[in-house]
This record gives sequence, C-alpha cells and structure tokens, in this order.
Amino acid sequence: MIFFSIIVVIVVLVLEYTLSRSFVDNMEYRSSIDKVLYEPGEQIVLKSEIRNYNRSFVPFVRLREYIPAESLFEEEDKSVYYGTYWVTVEKTVPMKPREKLKKHEIFTLSKRGKYEFGDYQLGAGDIFGWHESTISGCGPHSLVIMPQRASNQDLIRVVEGFIGDISVRRFIMEDPIITIGFNDYTGREPMKDISWTRTAVANKLQVKKYDHTTDINVTVMLNFDGEGEDDLEECIKITRMVVEQFEEAHIPYGFRTNGFVFGPTGYFDSVPKGLGETHLKEILFGLATANCDRVYSFSSLVDKAIGKRRQNENYFIITRELDDTGREALNRLQKHCDGKIGIIVGKEERQ
Repeated sequence: MIFFSIIVVIVVLVLEYTLSRSFVDNMEYRSSIDKVLYEPGEQIVLKSEIRNYNRSFVPFVRLREYIPAESLFEEEDKSVYYGTYWVTVEKTVPMKPREKLKKHEIFTLSKRGKYEFGDYQLGAGDIFGWHESTISGCGPHSLVIMPQRASNQDLIRVVEGFIGDISVRRFIMEDPIITIGFNDYTGREPMKDISWTRTAVANKLQVKKYDHTTDINVTVMLNFDGEGEDDLEECIKITRMVVEQFEEAHIPYGFRTNGFVFGPTGYFDSVPKGLGETHLKEILFGLATANCDRVYSFSSLVDKAIGKRRQNENYFIITRELDDTGREALNRLQKHCDGKIGIIVGKEERQ
C-alpha cells in the first residue's frame, strides 16, 4: 500500500512538472499608461493584465515588472526590489482556468526627462515552485516628466510687464485682422481662427490666414551658453513659466534654442509661432528632454533669429550670465529688432 502511494505521488509530480512547462506558453501579459506628459510628482498608473488561456488551474504565476529606478511608490506593502537602473515589482498568484487578472502600480517621478520602461518577466510553474518556465518582453512605454514651473513672483511680474507693454503697442496700431487666405488647421492655431464656412467647402478644417504686417510676434529664446548646470535648470523652469504666461495671455509665440532639445520625432531647435495645447506641449516636451549641452553658440542663435525676423517682432530671452561675446550678440539683436526685447538671467536660488 505504501509502495502504491509512493508511485501515485511520483506520477502526479511528474505529470504536474510536465504540464507546468507549457503553462506560460498559453499566457499573455499586457500593460498601458494613460498619457505621455506628466507633471513632476504626478501619479503615474501602470495598468497591467495577465490572461491565462490554459484550460487547467495554474498554481504558481509570478510577474516581475521593471519600473524606472527613480520611482517612488505610494504603497509599500508589496515585493519591491531596488536596483541601479530599475525597480522590480513582483507579484505571485495562482490563476484559475481562463482567468483574467488585472492589477495596477501607482508611482511618481520627480526629475524632468524621458523615461522608457515596461520590461517584464512572466513565469508559471508547479505548486511547489520547483519548476518555473518564463517568458519576457521589452517595454513599450515612454513617458516624459515636464520641468517644474518657476514660481518666483518677481520673475512672473517681469513677464507680465513685458506682456503688458506689447499688448499696449498692439492696441495703438491699426487693426491687424485682415484675412488674406486660408491654411489647413495644424493644431497650433487657436480654435477661434477656424473658418467654419471654408471648412465646409474644403471638407477639412481651415484656419484664416491674416496679414501680419501689424500683428504682434513673440519669439522665446532659451540660451544654453554659460556655466553652471543648476543655473541652466533654473533657466528651463523659467522658460516653462514664460511660454505658459504667453499661452494664458493668448499671445502667439514661437520658440528658439541652441541646446540639445528633443521632441517626439527627434532633435529640433525651433518651433513656429502658434497657440493652443498642442503647441505648448511640443515645447514642454523639448524642455523636459533637453540635456545640458549646446549645439551652437548664442551668437549663432541670434543670427538665426535675425534671419527669420518679421515686422514688429518681439523677443524674450532666458539665459545664464552672458560673456562679452554674448553681450555683443544681444546688442546686434537690439539693432535689428523693431519690437521689444525682454531678458531674464536664470540663477538657482542659493541658501
């Protein structure tokens, strides 16, 4: 009798071992995040789903998800392992036949930048955990943490004063609202510029094209020349505040920089003038992903701006301390500019 029982146990264990090797082949893992752009410290929700397509009970399922090492979790009552590059979040559960298990991880990131993650390892095995077969995959997720917005009230008043000055000039000029044609809607233009009559004729969104000879134009320029990474980080925060101030004031603005700035499709050094959420997010994406290197000098940045200037062009410059060459370039811009130039020198507040 004892011998028979031992044989039965051995057969069961062998059968379970054999079946457990194919469990994971009939399982699937999916994950998603809600959006791409996040504020520093904003909650990020990684939604995950495990599907068990097996017709049998799977006694042991282990999921390992790899999340950026800088992540902070709201809940600490979980299996979390901190490494140099990743935080590994582990969950072990049994799964019923044809069961679908949903879970989510909530974490935050505070440092601006682009984060790519989502790698995983899914394993399944026997009830004792003696054997585990695994599958793994590379992460499809990419998110961007925007820079913080400068909150210094003195700097905010400087920008508000600049906006006030160019707004006064705008109203004392003759009315610039002269429609000379229509363009396809790109997402940069304010909704109020859409011509619904023309849209109905063309069967696609059309926006009015104005005569800009007397309109107000603003270009925001971020200079990467100078010393001190902390001061550059402050310049990036100030730039976010400046473009958002123009957005809130409904003043069309463009963007130019001489730094390594990257958008969803790669490197760029300028964004055409526009307004709206799409336009703003394109610039914030670049500010978030910029590194601390420059592509060309401030003098070259000024020359590019002069070459592309329009009548009544205004400039708002954010920079670290300028050297003699930088000040000469600024003087050159002033000579060619028939609008107003505003400037903020970014310095990190030191204790």
